[in-house]
Amino acid sequence: MKATFTLGRIAGIKVGVHWSVVVILLLLALGLAEGRLPEAHPGSSPLVYWGLAVATSLVFLASLLAHEMAHSVVARRNGVEVEDIVLWLLGGASRIRSEAPSPGAELRIAGVGPLVSLVLGALFGLAAWILGLLSVTGPAVEAVVWLAGINILLALFNSVPAAPLDGGRLLRAFLWWRTGDRLRATAGATA
Repeated sequence: MKATFTLGRIAGIKVGVHWSVVVILLLLALGLAEGRLPEAHPGSSPLVYWGLAVATSLVFLASLLAHEMAHSVVARRNGVEVEDIVLWLLGGASRIRSEAPSPGAELRIAGVGPLVSLVLGALFGLAAWILGLLSVTGPAVEAVVWLAGINILLALFNSVPAAPLDGGRLLRAFLWWRTGDRLRATAGATA
């Protein structure tokens, strides 16, 4: 993907970021700093809202990276070559060089990303719940609640059975398992 710069390597996998990530980070920060955080907890300074909004946006970017890293690590464990991970405006992509060797491998590779997002959403939700039990309130707690919700939404959206989403790859794995034919499964999952 052009206009991508390399952040480094994680677990031996090159991680890049497309310039469009700056756009989404700014939009997320703007929405949080000027909308969600002050509406939920008015009275803090704009500096507090903006600081939390930028930090929350970066944590969300890390959540996207965790989702894609999960795909890449499981792909490598299943004998599939991974070129790199690129984060961009609409999320991220693990660029895989070869096909999964079996329907089970395809299922594991496709399913682990939404699973990681769901687990992250649950962990952020648990953190928000514990903070609530401790009577902690404020915009920081609202940011944690937002991170819980956005990760759960990411998991659900990616599970929609439509290509090129993870759900489309899960459907392909199922069809491949049922028919024994990778090409027919691909055609069925993309129809």
